[in-house]
Amino acid sequence: MEEDEEDYEDEEDYEDEEDYDYEEDYDFVMFLVFQVPRLLLQAVLKVESGVPGGHALPVVVVDAGAKKPAVLAMTEVAEREGVVVGLSVPQALARCEGLVVRYRSEQAERMVEEMVFAMGYSLAPRVEIEEAGVVLVDLRGVDLEESIGRCGAIVRELDAAGVKVGVGVAESCVVALLAAKECEGEVLVVKGEVGGMKYEEGAQCVRSISEGEFLSALPLGKVEMSGGLRDVLAKWGIRTVADFAKLKRSAVGARLGMEGLLLWDRLTGREERVVAVAEEPPEFEESWEFEYEVDSMDPLLFLLKRFVDVLCVRMRGFHKVAALMRVELDLAYGDPLVVAQKLPEPTSDEEALFRLLAGRLEGLETESPVVRLVLRLEVVDFKQRQLGLFESSLKNPYRFTQTLSRVAGIVGAERVGRPVLEEDGRPDGVRLEGMPGEVPPVKELKLDREYGMPLRRFRPGVKAEVEFQGRLPMWVRSDKVSGFVKAARGPWLHSGHWWEETGSWNRVEWDVELNKGGVYRISKSGDGWKVEGSY
Repeated sequence: MEEDEEDYEDEEDYEDEEDYDYEEDYDFVMFLVFQVPRLLLQAVLKVESGVPGGHALPVVVVDAGAKKPAVLAMTEVAEREGVVVGLSVPQALARCEGLVVRYRSEQAERMVEEMVFAMGYSLAPRVEIEEAGVVLVDLRGVDLEESIGRCGAIVRELDAAGVKVGVGVAESCVVALLAAKECEGEVLVVKGEVGGMKYEEGAQCVRSISEGEFLSALPLGKVEMSGGLRDVLAKWGIRTVADFAKLKRSAVGARLGMEGLLLWDRLTGREERVVAVAEEPPEFEESWEFEYEVDSMDPLLFLLKRFVDVLCVRMRGFHKVAALMRVELDLAYGDPLVVAQKLPEPTSDEEALFRLLAGRLEGLETESPVVRLVLRLEVVDFKQRQLGLFESSLKNPYRFTQTLSRVAGIVGAERVGRPVLEEDGRPDGVRLEGMPGEVPPVKELKLDREYGMPLRRFRPGVKAEVEFQGRLPMWVRSDKVSGFVKAARGPWLHSGHWWEETGSWNRVEWDVELNKGGVYRISKSGDGWKVEGSY
């Protein structure tokens, strides 16, 4: 196009603000973008136990599957030593002594993206992953001031979880992305000229700038476009995004065609960008396949800590809490090992969940090395519940459950719990069931019911000799109590489970009052007479 080669100096081709009715042709929409800088590097450093403090070291990430692995990402320390993207590993090692080389991990990248995606969902339901390391949120229909104010807390929460992000907010999704790339570790709000957006700066990690100031300082070279279009704009003297946005839309379409027209719409926020409503994930799960066999617990606990951190961030984003944790260990040989831990109270507290897992896995031994680790959480909706006036809860239910897990590791899980009477009436028949997270309220006594005297049981029962006169006992002799029977009530025949080979019982019970004082229960079963207790 010869016309494209000419200087672009026609004043009629620039936008005249006074002649353009924004409110008629433009629906006000704000976009928010999370951008994870150096995604490949951050993902690897988050799950790598062999690179403590990795951001302070010269670290590069390469693709292990490539024929000639080249540098894909590097830390700022390595960059200062002259390492750039595209160098081969020998070239990078020659430029930087002590360089740490790590392989790219798509598993870790997916983990980080899902965590950031959940944070976007906590702001608005219209959210999607735009590209690698970029999450786009449509703020249509939400309170802008509240959402932007929460972004500062989200940035700090992700930073605490080991992921640094930049957050950009603008009327154009492209401008929001460019703003996110310019503000690592904070939120940059680009205020437009239309739409009536009002936001008072002051929240931590949040700053604002006018759209004109931001675009005038932003080189057009940072915007993705074809090489041909970039050359034409350079010949026209268009150096910044603001210069390009000032051009008339009709003139851009006439001279640059559909590509230029679409770029103008994207940069000025006129593009009708539709962001689909996201669905909640069907499960909260993280897994990791090891490149080598793991035969110790330390690497597993390190990775489980990372899994718990990521899943808790995701749960909070979707307003969920965990009710049960399940760890699956795939072994090099043999069947997988599954360890389940029910929680005393649903929670999304990272420290509480990890302490329970660590306590449960402490001392665990496997028949062969571990090749794959899976952590799966069963979640429920978060419900804030206030206890009633006469209800009480354990002071620290997670510490209590952690202690029980350690006890179970010593004596066996089948020996830990609270005793509950069996419903079949078996003497001393009890079973163990899990401890409740809350202390149940005391049931109200029915005053119209008559209750007998309480029986204080002797454990074990005291062996005794009993003499009868006719059908009534007349004398009781034992190491604990002895004497003539002054009064007796009985007999009461008690039996059950007679159809089973083991576990059946058949006994006779009497309540007797002795002449020396005291009322006792005596019983006879297969091993003779016993004094069972006193009233």
